[in-house]
Amino acid sequence: MHYSLLKSYLNIDEARDIRKSLLVMALPAIGENVLQMLLGISDTAFLGHYDWRVMTAVGTANQVIFIFQAVLVALSTGSMILVSNSYGAGNRERLNSIAWHAVYLSIGTGIVLSIGSIFSGGLLGLFFPASDEFMLTNGNQYLRIIMAGFPAMSIMIVLGATLRGAGDTKSPLIVAAIANGLNIFLDYGLIYGKFGFPEMGATGAALATVFSRVVGSVIIVFLLFRNKNLALKRIPQRFSAWITREVLSLGFPASIENLGFSLGVLVFANILFIAGPQAYAAHRIGIQVESLSFMPAWGMGVAITAMVGIYNGAKERRKSIGSVRQGWIISLAISFLIGMSITVFPDFFISIFTNETAIIEAGRLPVRIIGLFQVVMGTDFAVTGALRGMGDTRFPMKASLTAMWLIRLPVGFVLVKYFNMGLMGAWIGMMLDMTFRTILKFGRFYSGKWEKTADAIQKSAAS
Repeated sequence: MHYSLLKSYLNIDEARDIRKSLLVMALPAIGENVLQMLLGISDTAFLGHYDWRVMTAVGTANQVIFIFQAVLVALSTGSMILVSNSYGAGNRERLNSIAWHAVYLSIGTGIVLSIGSIFSGGLLGLFFPASDEFMLTNGNQYLRIIMAGFPAMSIMIVLGATLRGAGDTKSPLIVAAIANGLNIFLDYGLIYGKFGFPEMGATGAALATVFSRVVGSVIIVFLLFRNKNLALKRIPQRFSAWITREVLSLGFPASIENLGFSLGVLVFANILFIAGPQAYAAHRIGIQVESLSFMPAWGMGVAITAMVGIYNGAKERRKSIGSVRQGWIISLAISFLIGMSITVFPDFFISIFTNETAIIEAGRLPVRIIGLFQVVMGTDFAVTGALRGMGDTRFPMKASLTAMWLIRLPVGFVLVKYFNMGLMGAWIGMMLDMTFRTILKFGRFYSGKWEKTADAIQKSAAS
């Protein structure tokens, strides 16, 4: 059976109610992710005005962190899908058990990942020339501290996804708001040496981020145990290897997708270094602007995943598909407005992160182009959210990795290395990547080949 985003599967009243529900879930998710991104973006913004070389080093360190973060993507994605489907099926016992396992897995995984900070010293040497000791030193200092704080990051990411799966997007928003406000205050104090703090540069930015996440992790655990939908009162008698396998089997493709994408981004960074360090600095700022711009579409994608999972668990396929269409329409409208703002006023967005004239000049055209691509990204997030809500996490992984490694990197390399197109050439490769992956995912949704997976998840949620 084929499914089209151009067709309405709902009556007028159903469409109106689902739009309201999607917005109720999406708006806090959007706000939360904007604030989560600001935990990193505030580091970039403060450091960009402090020293663009430090900003570049920290930006590269964050790309390394994203590689390790792939494990957390697996746990958060798998937990959210299982929670949403079990919640829709009304299976309280299974819901309680999955939520408890999310707690166990987030803590254990965070501790294991933090041990990696001991061995992180040589990682950045792969991306900076040995002669650039200043960038390498600052990047390594930041990387070690952030990795040591992985337990707090793990708890915030995995338990936030668990709450969203149960339809609670407000609690993660509250946590992100508190953590982000604290991080901005500490960033300013510890980077520049204000409020009686010593001037610590990159080290100060890392300490501010870790401390803010520790506070956030404590708060989100408290809110998780207060959530009525999850009802975390009865502790499971034993740790279930079966539930753990189910979480990982659903989340593993998303994890591999994230890992492959993060590795691709690091290779992409080396392509940018061919054009010079200032071109890479402009690229980092462009990526931060892009991150801010797609937050509404990302938030709607999260809402679609939860809504589709809930309706799938309740055996209401028609409403699942109808939810995707309504979320897609909202996502397109918001993406268009934001995209036009970025395209018309690129300097305003770039100047948030730096006052270096050369970097602003280099980043202006690529940032304008990314504004024009917001509609494409809105579609990508909507369809990805739909496929994940149905349990089809493998195809988005295949589409993303194919687009990254067979389109973005080869095209970017050729245009930068042999056509001397600099940042613009690299970003042409990136735009082609985004377009190709969106077309593939759109085709997958239309084909209905995800139905068997959705039926299996549905059956499991009711058992």
